[in-house]
Amino acid sequence: MPGVALKDLSASASGEAPVAIERCYAHLSDVERYPQWYPSGARSVTVRERDQDGAAQLVDAVLAVAAGPLRREVALRLAVERQPPSSVTVVRVAGGRDDRERLEISWTLVSVAAAQTQITVALRGRIDVPMLVPADAVAREIASGFLQAALRAL
Repeated sequence: MPGVALKDLSASASGEAPVAIERCYAHLSDVERYPQWYPSGARSVTVRERDQDGAAQLVDAVLAVAAGPLRREVALRLAVERQPPSSVTVVRVAGGRDDRERLEISWTLVSVAAAQTQITVALRGRIDVPMLVPADAVAREIASGFLQAALRAL
C-alpha cells in the first residue's frame, strides 16, 4: 500500500494513585470495564474467553487513536495477561501468519505506601501507519490518555 510503513512505537507514562496496590490491580485487570472509565480511548470491549476465575482472558476491543487532526478507531483482538498484584498486560493477537503488526499495553504497579501506588503504563508495538503519521507522538497520547483516565477513575 503506497504511503504506508511498518513503524515501531514506544511510550510510557507514570503517576501515583492514592489507593492500595490491590485496588489498583483490581481496577486495571478488569479490562471489560475500560470503556466505562475511558470511553474516549477504549470504545468497546467484548469478552471472547474467560479464565477459570471468570476474568477476561481474550477480548475484542475497539480503541480510538488520535494524532493531531487524524482520528481513527482500531479493532483488535487482545490476550490479557495478569501477574497479581503487580502487572496487567494486553497483547494484540495476530490475524494470521502474514500479520507483522504487534501491540502491547502493560500496566506495572508498585506499592509506595499502604494507600499509595505508582502506576506505569507502557505501550510498545510495530504497526502499519501512513508514513507522515508521527507514531511515537500517537503512542505518547495513548499512554498518557490511559494513565490519566485510570488515575481519575481510582
